[in-house]
Amino acid sequence: MSNTVYQIARRREGVKAKKLRREGIVPAVIYGKEHRDSVPVELTLQEANRLLKENTSSSIIKLDGLDKTTSVIVKEVQRNGATFLPEHIDFQSISLREIIHVSIPLHILGEDQLQRDHLLFQPNLQEIELKGPAEDIPERLEFDVSELKFEDKVFLSEIKVPEGIEVLGEDDDLIGIVLSAQLSEEEPEETEADEDAAEVPLVDEEETEE
Repeated sequence: MSNTVYQIARRREGVKAKKLRREGIVPAVIYGKEHRDSVPVELTLQEANRLLKENTSSSIIKLDGLDKTTSVIVKEVQRNGATFLPEHIDFQSISLREIIHVSIPLHILGEDQLQRDHLLFQPNLQEIELKGPAEDIPERLEFDVSELKFEDKVFLSEIKVPEGIEVLGEDDDLIGIVLSAQLSEEEPEETEADEDAAEVPLVDEEETEE
């Protein structure tokens, strides 16, 4: 858990979300066991971007601006389809011993060694679901592939997690496989039939009407 504290404020009553966004403010809401009734809040666009950049979906984040500092995780972010800027954030308040269920990003280490052997690691899963006390869940998991050979496979059972954390999934779920970098770069050759088909002219619309 980071010691960084992000600043929020209670949502101003009577001010519509569109007006807040025009002012450079991101509407948000906090809900969870610590808040039986959801609490509408707001934070600056700059603070929202910083918070989302510095944390993952499993990060325990400290928010300041209510009656006391609140620990939360980000549950959902709504973004503008054109600018990709955040337009609304859902925070779930948690206690540090609360059992939570989150998806953790998997970071692959040692890929440079595979590249020297003209190999690459083709991932099948990029996130792993974990369950356990909020304060014990890591923000990310790492797996070293530097010693793997061609066609070696990595399964979920090989991923190590802290004691007391449960991995949700089957032991034989495929994390990824080592492939030949040269084979992956080869493109299928264009066949003569494909070339002929590409040269067939389109039928003129006027001809179809006759």
